[in-house]
Amino acid sequence: MGNVRIGIVGPTYQEWSLPFDAQRSVNLFPVLDQMGKEVAAMYGTPGISLFSTAGKNPVRELFQATNGRGFAVAGADLYEILADGTATSLGNLDQSSGIVSMAENGFQLCICDGVNLYIFTYSTNTFQKVTDVDLPSAGTVTFIDGYFVVNKNDTGSFYISALYDGLTWDALDFATAESSPDNLNRVYNAIGQLWLLGTETSEVWTNTGNSAFPFQRIAGAKMEIGCLAPHSAVEIDNSIFWLGTDKFGRGIVYQARGFTPRRISNDPIERIIQDSSNLDQVRAYAYQEDGHLFYVLTGGGLPTTLVYDVTTQIWHERAYLNEFGTYDQQLGCCYMYIFGKHLVGDRRNGNIYEMSRDFYSDNGEAIKRLRVYTHLGDERRRIRYNRLEIGFETGVGLQSGQGSDPQVSMRLSKDGARTWSDYYTTSIGRVGNYRAKAVFRRLGIAEQMTFSVEISDPVKVAITGSYLT
Repeated sequence: MGNVRIGIVGPTYQEWSLPFDAQRSVNLFPVLDQMGKEVAAMYGTPGISLFSTAGKNPVRELFQATNGRGFAVAGADLYEILADGTATSLGNLDQSSGIVSMAENGFQLCICDGVNLYIFTYSTNTFQKVTDVDLPSAGTVTFIDGYFVVNKNDTGSFYISALYDGLTWDALDFATAESSPDNLNRVYNAIGQLWLLGTETSEVWTNTGNSAFPFQRIAGAKMEIGCLAPHSAVEIDNSIFWLGTDKFGRGIVYQARGFTPRRISNDPIERIIQDSSNLDQVRAYAYQEDGHLFYVLTGGGLPTTLVYDVTTQIWHERAYLNEFGTYDQQLGCCYMYIFGKHLVGDRRNGNIYEMSRDFYSDNGEAIKRLRVYTHLGDERRRIRYNRLEIGFETGVGLQSGQGSDPQVSMRLSKDGARTWSDYYTTSIGRVGNYRAKAVFRRLGIAEQMTFSVEISDPVKVAITGSYLT
């Protein structure tokens, strides 16, 4: 075998049968470049650094208002987050746990805790629970065309507030999703329309301006796909993404093109989702960095955080290295972009972090990046593997401490990723050593070979190729 370029770049795509495909990309994501020396690379996902602390309880939601103010719900408290990281308590909710939804009308911020509504008025900085007896038990909230909209729990009905007034509701200002008798899980404003996501079906309504009730279902805008996790619905790039369910099963991620749901998950991703507990508690957020749009699924018992890169249409995983040395969901469970920063709220406590690819740790804790290659073989011929070179961007070591001589570890499998060798370790170069090469030698003979690469030093990670002799 001569010197051969092999593919290190790829998705998380671990099949039900590992010898069939065992690929994983954890804390690494593929980047495509048709104009470069290599057509694809693997880049390290962002790290986090502490920006603010909103009490001690888990962050339940973050929200950027159109007036430039930032808010967080942590435990039972609503906080305002200032540009210098100061967190100021504004008021208390009745419930201290569970996911909340938030919306604004330009004058008021509305928070829904799954039962009650709360209003924070921007001009007076007053916070109050909505006590109007005509307000039903509310599952989620959104805002569209001057109205706050909520779905009434355990029904197919949704209610609208008075115009630009989330404190005032009328028992007669409601309608029911017409096309199916299933309950509503989520109301959501996307693409300028009101999306009613039910347990097995969905439909889209528009504002017709009717004085009796302003919203009406759009003819033909019915989908035989419901929403499994109410807080997985996110508008991205003029479409809506959500974790779906229907009468045949659950656990597929959809993107709506117009009013047509399109499956964007694949078999391995769906198996991870379907094997998880509490799927109704899965939540999602989206963000953009360096031209990539990411849809981030986390919570609900998922073993790691699953991320779909809308730009490349490839899935990868993000994970936090817990105290047991194993992967868990990433710390950030909710998101807002404000003050020129990507901020995420900690699922464990009140910490709010800035997220950036310029940070190489999880607030000082190691990020373990993993890539399991696709299997290598040649029609069951036994092949001698002499030398593996991994094309890291080298010379990125730190001046001192951990990462001053960053190491990459590799192990291999000859039985389809069911068992693995011990780790082999080599350097990717001290700072400024741009000619360093990450090379592993004398790898053995096998009919099928699988390589797994890990790096956890707090340095820039970019893998631009892989070469085998």
